[in-house]
Amino acid sequence: MDFTQDQIDKLNSLGIEVESQEQNIISPLDVSLLSKGETAKPRGISVFPLLSISGLTLLSFSGLILLKSKNQANVTQTPSPIRSPQDVGGPTQVPKSIQHYLLTSQQYFSQALQLQNENRPVKGGGTEGDGGFQTQTLDLLNQSILAATQAIKEFPQDYRGYQQRGRIYQALIDSKPELIDQSISDLASALKLNSNSSEITHTLASLYAKKGDAQKTILYLSQTVAIDPTKAQNFYDLAKIQQQAGLLPQALETYTKLITLVTDSNQKTQVESEKSALEKLISQNPDVRARRDSPSIQEDTPIQISTDAPTIQASTGSNLIIADSQQNNSVTVTNQTDSNSFSGNSILPSNQKEITINNSQINTTSQVYVTVTNGGKNQKLSVLSKSNGSFTVGLDTPLSEDIEFKWWIIN
Repeated sequence: MDFTQDQIDKLNSLGIEVESQEQNIISPLDVSLLSKGETAKPRGISVFPLLSISGLTLLSFSGLILLKSKNQANVTQTPSPIRSPQDVGGPTQVPKSIQHYLLTSQQYFSQALQLQNENRPVKGGGTEGDGGFQTQTLDLLNQSILAATQAIKEFPQDYRGYQQRGRIYQALIDSKPELIDQSISDLASALKLNSNSSEITHTLASLYAKKGDAQKTILYLSQTVAIDPTKAQNFYDLAKIQQQAGLLPQALETYTKLITLVTDSNQKTQVESEKSALEKLISQNPDVRARRDSPSIQEDTPIQISTDAPTIQASTGSNLIIADSQQNNSVTVTNQTDSNSFSGNSILPSNQKEITINNSQINTTSQVYVTVTNGGKNQKLSVLSKSNGSFTVGLDTPLSEDIEFKWWIIN
């Protein structure tokens, strides 16, 4: 096939080099004949075009298309081996998103939790409590921690990696209490990056409650209700702990806000009863009103965000426990009982004139206030005496019914 000169000019103007000519090709057999001195007859081969685009030449032999570089001397049909991206200096893989690491972390964690809940035997005949079960659960948890840690390292300005890792540590505190500080550190880092998350502040409040730190619990619960002022449970948790810590005016304010959020009639009656008792106590005792800012609550010290965190090590003699997520965020200060809190509930039994209450917060200069919540109508319950470590409450004359009462200590 021949191109006209006009066609060749047009193709050349498009950057396509075209050669068209009749060619005689001598086969290997002809070469053999020539070497013997015989005359070889030219074999006619159909004319073929050569088109060169960006250095790549297309050759057509009886309909078969072959590719040939200008620099190649021979045409070969053997494919070159596939080279990896590293061989040519390209990227090893598409960068992963933080969602990838978070999902991976959560999948490993869910598998560990499922393994624990099912008490499923593992390969080799192991069961819950056996070394095989513990090892498998431990490995899944560590994979979960490592995935969350990788999310933090790849995306250090995204709070979700810290929050994920902090929640993993939080779930293990029941069996490994030493992890509580690491959990607090991770969640405080998450809060520093996302200061408007009520979920994070509430989780921190629950951790400090578990640690027994009432002041920090109040601090983070106060932040929680400020960020999300629509959830009644947060207000109730805050009011109860404010009472335990002796912050009665603050507790009264919290109860006042809580009442507007409660819809259940029974719960509303209970809240109104608590509020009424506090109002009565505060109105009768000016010293309580004067102490509304005491004890002081200090803000958290600035934290240093750290991307690294420990994996879980196997321990002998105790099983690894993964806590239920609903239990993780319960807010009850562990060391705030009637024996060491600033408030509490007690009962003066029937036919008994007085009752002594032991409490580490009381001393001879403390102020103690009591108010009857049930029984003892028209009877005045009084603080009869107080000493270092205890106080006594009673009546002039015993009654034939139990008297329920609340008490508060103000130092």
